[in-house]
Amino acid sequence: MIFVTGDTHRLMDVKKIDIEHFPEQKLLTRNDYLIIAGDFGGIWTGDEQDDDVLDMHESRNYTTLFVGGNHENYAALNSYPVEEWNGGKVHKIRDHVLHLMNGQVFTIDDLRIFIMGGATSVDKIWREEGVSWWPEEEPSEDEFKEAFDNLAAVQNNINYIITHTLPEKVRNKVFSVYSDFLNYDSGVEKFLNLIMENIYYEKWYAGHIHIDREFPEYKIRVLYNGVVKLK
Repeated sequence: MIFVTGDTHRLMDVKKIDIEHFPEQKLLTRNDYLIIAGDFGGIWTGDEQDDDVLDMHESRNYTTLFVGGNHENYAALNSYPVEEWNGGKVHKIRDHVLHLMNGQVFTIDDLRIFIMGGATSVDKIWREEGVSWWPEEEPSEDEFKEAFDNLAAVQNNINYIITHTLPEKVRNKVFSVYSDFLNYDSGVEKFLNLIMENIYYEKWYAGHIHIDREFPEYKIRVLYNGVVKLK
């Protein structure tokens, strides 16, 4: 089984995956998965201070998979070894904690899942580069090209898309009454516009926005506190 939830922000928002909020985990095994849609935050200091968070995830019955967010320490994250897993590239953090890398297509439980992390931090003017903000939060052109190549290899046909942020078109709709949040450009959001318009998918899940909301016209669901089982 595969479940998806929104941002966990290190330990700030992990209560939603505790037993009382996510009781299904009692019956899960290492061959079941929880995908966190970015802002995992478990790799933040890049040293032993991360161990308590990572060991907590490693101790769960299931395997934790996470998408990169905009609030991740990419310098530390990118120092982990890259491995092939279920058809795509991952950073292996622990035996049962894996970072799903950008632009990859994974086959899990016979489902094709496309991953694209990253977002633009609108709060980076209050953050320090290399300490609390990393420019790699925005995927590179090479990652976008690899994504298109990987999608073409499966005839642009995907069961699920899981991203951190939303396509620009949908993000503008979310914040239509908050004009201050519209005054920035995001390369990954423009890329996701292209994905939304040119790729067949059954359902799309994202985090980042800190809301739980459906956009049925786009087959997109934004998650924050919800934990959803993929069909």
